[in-house]
Amino acid sequence: MNHIHTRLLTLVATLFLALPVAVAQNDPNVDSGDEAFRYGYYKTAVDYYRLAYKINKDPKLAYKIAEAYRLSNDYASAIRYYSEVNQSSAASLYPHCEYFLAAMYRNNGQADSALLFYRRYLADGINDQLLARARQEARACQWVLDSLPDTNNFVVKHESKNINTEFSESGAVMMGDSLLFLSSMRELSKPGSKDAINSDLILNQIFYADFSGDEPNRCVVNNWGFNDKEKHSCNIAFDPIHQNVYFTRCAPDDFSDIPCDIYVSHYSKGKWQKAKKVGGNINLDGYSSTHPTVGYLPDSTTILYFSSNRPGGLGGYDIWYSIIKEGKAPAECVNLGIPVNSEGNEITPFYDNNSQRLFFSSDWHLGFGGYDVFVSEGIRDSWQEPVNLGASLNSPANDIYFSVNTFDPKSGYLTSNRRGSFFIDGNTCCNDIYQWKMAKKAPQRRRVVEQPVVAQQKGAIHHLLPIKLYFHNDQPDPKSKLATTTTNYFQTYNRYMFMRNDYKKAHTLAGGNVVYDSICDAIDYFFDYDVQYNCERFEQFLNLLLDDLKAGHRISITVEGYASPIHTSKYNELISKRRIASIVNQIMEYKKGILTRYMGTNGGSLQIRERAYGSSHAERGVSADPRQTNRSVYSVEAAKERRIEILDYQYLEDDSSLISCLHLPTRAMHVGTFFTGEYADIEVHLNHTALTPTTLDFISVGSANVQVVGYSKITPGRELVIYLRMDNRKAEPAVSAFLPLTLRVAGEQITQTVFLEYSLQK
Repeated sequence: MNHIHTRLLTLVATLFLALPVAVAQNDPNVDSGDEAFRYGYYKTAVDYYRLAYKINKDPKLAYKIAEAYRLSNDYASAIRYYSEVNQSSAASLYPHCEYFLAAMYRNNGQADSALLFYRRYLADGINDQLLARARQEARACQWVLDSLPDTNNFVVKHESKNINTEFSESGAVMMGDSLLFLSSMRELSKPGSKDAINSDLILNQIFYADFSGDEPNRCVVNNWGFNDKEKHSCNIAFDPIHQNVYFTRCAPDDFSDIPCDIYVSHYSKGKWQKAKKVGGNINLDGYSSTHPTVGYLPDSTTILYFSSNRPGGLGGYDIWYSIIKEGKAPAECVNLGIPVNSEGNEITPFYDNNSQRLFFSSDWHLGFGGYDVFVSEGIRDSWQEPVNLGASLNSPANDIYFSVNTFDPKSGYLTSNRRGSFFIDGNTCCNDIYQWKMAKKAPQRRRVVEQPVVAQQKGAIHHLLPIKLYFHNDQPDPKSKLATTTTNYFQTYNRYMFMRNDYKKAHTLAGGNVVYDSICDAIDYFFDYDVQYNCERFEQFLNLLLDDLKAGHRISITVEGYASPIHTSKYNELISKRRIASIVNQIMEYKKGILTRYMGTNGGSLQIRERAYGSSHAERGVSADPRQTNRSVYSVEAAKERRIEILDYQYLEDDSSLISCLHLPTRAMHVGTFFTGEYADIEVHLNHTALTPTTLDFISVGSANVQVVGYSKITPGRELVIYLRMDNRKAEPAVSAFLPLTLRVAGEQITQTVFLEYSLQK
């Protein structure tokens, strides 16, 4: 059921505001969408709302779609629909639109755009509960833009599919050095239910995996009595001194504000005893107590830290503690107070007894977006100012459930819905488990002047080539008639990796078990080696490419696109171009767009040559019969034809023959000073050396507020002129701002970017 992916982050009690929007209820799709929204099935709500939106392009529906995307953590899609509302004539009806648009830009890693919209929202003077948060978020965006390079040097690794699924995993802690405990959201049958929306019970349960071997075993449901058949069970915390385990159980009935209680189980007589709700006032009726972690005083007294939204706190969820002594009821709960707690939410505490440091996540303290992990030294009522653990650990998305391994204090786990997490719908929808380690710092050595070995350093990337990246049939953007796409490769890759079983099911009628098993082995090998291994090499490739460009080299790479023969030759060429475009998008989005500054023609630049072959190079014998999809879509032979290849990595100081006829400037072009509150028309004049008339076949401008109005033909003896219209009606004054303009000349395979600099004044 596709709605399972939309209710995955709610257990951390993010408490984002969902605003009701009235739409005329004359469309059953809107009614169904509203029902799904009420239950917390936000992706299902999106599906219904979009069906209605195809018929009625009402801004009210667009706002509903944006809200559902926001609450399912699909940041990029939410930006699209909030922007549509904000640019419509009905924008004044949605006073919070700019606030949520800013929040989505922030979670999407675009702090500059987020800051712009937070400032617009603050300038509107709306006096409501979001005003203080908007001010704090604007400060955080400026903090991100002004941040110095990270010196913490965490190395963060995405755990494998033995641990993570396309659903949601969270709260990983290691027991000893071999058992990893975590929570995973799964769908269970709910017998007797006649409710179409709520026909299944979606429960978080406690799982564990054995790490004693070279690779972790696949995680399985824990059978020690911690799980409940009717409640969520999660957030496990061990107390190895007293042989107690604390965890959370939450009611499954309301995903917008889940009531949770903390339970404890004691290890006795060779087994874990039946869990009981912790006494005292740790659990408070009508409020949630969750995320337990255990600390100790010198006399071995237990301190139970936890997060709660109970009265008496500073914000939404705060971190509290209670003293627990053997044989006595837990003491009165105490709020940790300032500086740990804030006006926002502080959740998922983890107390490391070895270092006497409290790790926790906050959505208020200055961070990179969403929830960030912070650390504060102290114990009980004495805490130092929290410190953000930095960009090498935190992301623009939500980073929560930080834990430290007792057997190795320089390693541990965290939970995040950052880009790269496994998903089916929305590349930031779902939580996954990540392992962290402190990077080993190279020892300082006495500098010895040696003759540099340039060739060896320069050619480090060539051992990765060719890189073959694979796609499912008609991906990306099925049935599109366009040669370009806004999708990046990692988005298609994540969806593709979860289709392995679909490929196997397509061959269930194969002749005999031996034949079927052989086909399944080939499919496993294809996904594990061809698909996954090449994607990992692509990530290495991007890192080495950046190193080469930083070293001042001018680079040209060739990207070739291929397709299987199931569609027409003309359509297969379009698919190949879209696949190439997804790779170009991935390159441009790498590390917040750092490579785009090199994508010109002169002065240490990156050039991408594109060749779209469609199905013209497909192997003979690959089926093109759409009626036999087991052969034309789901066979390994057909799958291997749906790919792009990265090859011919060249240093242009060795071979400069790939230079385009366009002569883009080596520095940003200043195109003028414009005024806020109005539109501005811009003409960009570019030189070229074309000997025959031609034109552009690709042009893209990197701002939603700028449109390409038109451009001239490329004619010998005349400049290429590009006409842009910039919407500055809500813009802020700026001494210097930059706009990327990406171009490709028809018949060439080089994509180039020029940066336009401009000023804005009132």
